[in-house]
Amino acid sequence: MCDTGKCDMWTWQLSRYDERVHAFTSDGRPASFVEAACSHSVPIDKIAKSHSGTRCLACLLIVGDHLAEHHRMGAGL
Repeated sequence: MCDTGKCDMWTWQLSRYDERVHAFTSDGRPASFVEAACSHSVPIDKIAKSHSGTRCLACLLIVGDHLAEHHRMGAGL
């Protein structure tokens, strides 16, 4: 389990603005816009509940970096 609380914070969803799948925060707060890990901001009505499609490279790197820092796995780590 992550001690930072960020691992459960992201949901991968399709932005209808750029047709890329981004890591959006899932804080549950009602909002008219949502912001992805990469700072991509999208009106809530332009988000599709799908993770099919091309993923945002910046979001992948941000989430992957978090996993690498807080979830070290493997032999000798």
